[in-house]
Amino acid sequence: MRAQGVIQNISGRLASVAGAAGLALTLTLALAGCGGSKSTPAAATTTLAAGPATFSAFGNTLNTITITGGTGPYTVRSSDANTIAVPAQVTGPTIPITPKNVLANTVVTLTVTDSAAATSIVTVTVVPATITTPLIAFASATGSVCAPENNATVSAATLCAGEIASASVMLKDVNGAVLANREVRFEVLTFGGALAPKPDSSVFARIATVTTDATGKATVALKADVEATSEAAFLRATDVVSTHRIDTWFTVLKQTSGVSGLSIVPATGGFTAYYTNECPLIRREYGVNGGRPPYAVTLPAANTLVLNNGTADVAPGAGITLANAGSRFTVLSAESATTCTSASTVITVTDSLGAVATANFSLTAGATTRPAATTDLVLSPPNISMAADVVSTYCTTSNARYNITGGTAPYFVATSIPQITAALTGTNILDAKFSSNSKWKMLKGQVASMLVMDAAGKVVTATLGCN
Repeated sequence: MRAQGVIQNISGRLASVAGAAGLALTLTLALAGCGGSKSTPAAATTTLAAGPATFSAFGNTLNTITITGGTGPYTVRSSDANTIAVPAQVTGPTIPITPKNVLANTVVTLTVTDSAAATSIVTVTVVPATITTPLIAFASATGSVCAPENNATVSAATLCAGEIASASVMLKDVNGAVLANREVRFEVLTFGGALAPKPDSSVFARIATVTTDATGKATVALKADVEATSEAAFLRATDVVSTHRIDTWFTVLKQTSGVSGLSIVPATGGFTAYYTNECPLIRREYGVNGGRPPYAVTLPAANTLVLNNGTADVAPGAGITLANAGSRFTVLSAESATTCTSASTVITVTDSLGAVATANFSLTAGATTRPAATTDLVLSPPNISMAADVVSTYCTTSNARYNITGGTAPYFVATSIPQITAALTGTNILDAKFSSNSKWKMLKGQVASMLVMDAAGKVVTATLGCN
């Protein structure tokens, strides 16, 4: 009954790579102000295309628009700068735009023009954002022993399996007026919970629709699945009229004799390398739920993985201690340009009562031979694939390292979605990071693009996936 293809939700628009890894984008443009702006000059390449060509964007929500082809420098104009205020200067291969909130659907046309007078049109429909908070609010069952174990940085609430809590959202328009008697649809999109209009309802299901009260508040009863075992669950609330929605993650713990069961999420972490005998630097996060703290985290003898309890890395193979329930720790796999073989390492967590839980860090070696060196701009490896949790089907907080070669320094780095950050370390290293939090997690099957633009305006990409 577990959901295998969890529905993706990204605050902005996911810009995936269109074609083989290493596809050269000529230039990615930020949107300029009403008077237009200019980007770094670049050589003429293919037909100018700005994209997505047509899409909807909620008010107060970050989005990304890119440009490929044409001849730089580029300019861009907005048909309604009051609704979509765009940056005054282009700074790199991706540029965020955040539309202002609106009372009704508003269409804005963005016209991109290159130096040869070629144009490309982007049509954005701005949709009202009516749910007033970024997270769904939870009220746990009275006296819940699991609620205090919640780690607010990664989960909005923690429920004991079988408990009935409540979840709610507030709806108002852009002027702050309450939206009463408005239908709101709540959906549990993964295994872990069921919904009903009221706590005493005889039937709980994965979807429940309720209406807002006189204050604009919509509330639904949420029952944590009895059979759930310490896992994350995905709850969505949607204003039926505007279609504005927010997503929130909560944790469900199985309880035995007053103690929630000890577990580690993900049960299997790790990654898949790309090139033969080469391992990129990877850091994956694990969470400890349930049991009784403190916890001892250990690796097999003579292991080379590096643990971190949130304070500092310890020596390779050394153990760490976690003080609190809901704590997180990371596992670092060091970079190697000469050795990378498939392996699975068992991570053991032991609580103060002697309960034991295990998880794996699995490394799958790459199968592609690195091509001959070139002076062209290259971002490598072309792909890094993180291993998704087998239970909750998402990838926990992770770091990945790519190397930049060729082209013309200095470089500018960026990513295709706002939840993943890119930083230029030194002169030629791209460090990518995403955090799994109570609002967003990178879901199984999701792929994002890492982008590098050099001083000549050339752009290359690589991918970061969760599989």
